[in-house]
Amino acid sequence: MTPPAYPPAPVSPPPALVEDGQYRFGTYDGPIGVINPLDAGTRHAFDGTRRKRFDGVRRANRNLRLKEWEAFQLGDDDWFVLGAVYNAKTVGLIQVLAVNKHDATITRWETKMPAPTLSVARGLLGSSSRGRVADFRVEIGNHLERGRITVDAHHPGRGDLPAMGLHVTGSCGPDEAAHLVVVHPFSADRALYSHKTMMPMDGTLVIGGEQVGFGTGRGHLILDDHHGDYPRPMRYDWVTGIRTTDEGIVEGFNLTDNQVLDPAEFNENAIWIGNRLWRLPPVTVERPQGPWGKWLIRDAVGAVDVAFTPTVRSTMHVGPRKSLAEYYAPYGWYEGAIHADGATMNIDGMFGVGEQKRITL
Repeated sequence: MTPPAYPPAPVSPPPALVEDGQYRFGTYDGPIGVINPLDAGTRHAFDGTRRKRFDGVRRANRNLRLKEWEAFQLGDDDWFVLGAVYNAKTVGLIQVLAVNKHDATITRWETKMPAPTLSVARGLLGSSSRGRVADFRVEIGNHLERGRITVDAHHPGRGDLPAMGLHVTGSCGPDEAAHLVVVHPFSADRALYSHKTMMPMDGTLVIGGEQVGFGTGRGHLILDDHHGDYPRPMRYDWVTGIRTTDEGIVEGFNLTDNQVLDPAEFNENAIWIGNRLWRLPPVTVERPQGPWGKWLIRDAVGAVDVAFTPTVRSTMHVGPRKSLAEYYAPYGWYEGAIHADGATMNIDGMFGVGEQKRITL
């Protein structure tokens, strides 16, 4: 039987990511209250000390494998800002990267840190993700029960790096945003959990003592909460873009080609328009001229036909000959069209970011 061109619409979320030791695989339209990936494969009805010890070791090993981050992409007509609190278990990272779209420049505030010294929230109801090194701090406040996300970051500057202050609030209640929550299988007992939301945003970005963003009524924000028990090496291709239309509506897209099983049903591909989203088929990413040339993102049935032209380079490689991590993350402009089952989005002139990632750490 030929699978449908479009995956099924998201459904109501389960109460927990893992129940009775099993991931609740599926695609959901709202937050999962309990994010408990370490419970996968464990038994709650212990039958003695040996079983407790065995499950304790299993939980510790699973925790070390998990790649966990809470990230955001936000901006307005002039600026695109990416930030994250990232825990790779071998190392932690906090970052805020500010891209001037029209000047094609990037300013980076980022630092590595011991992984145990930062915190990535497991669940988006009354929680926070945060990291701090000296006077550089990044904190994401999660209040989805109230339809709000906050981002607060500060760096005092040093040398040629200017001071930075970022303080914004995103609005993601039912009338303002749609939620795409995935629990997708890498195997029977390994999963990708991700929660993505696009929403209107208000706030300020101050660089070097000057307020440079954001335009009133023009702000937008993408929330990206991510906990993945990835195969090794971890690989994926990802592109996303967002804008606020002349009518004040936030719209954007997310397209990913990763290692999940059965991507015709399980994928993170969707478009957002206001408080609605539509899912999309699986896609592939081609780079005939390498990571700094044009990227071509397409599907097999003609729903997605997107080109991404990088204008700002960003990389992070680790190890000799990039053996431990090879990571390209350019910023740039999109063109093309995306046809969902019930909506079409022309993305000419939309700005965003792409990632080509391979990590063995």
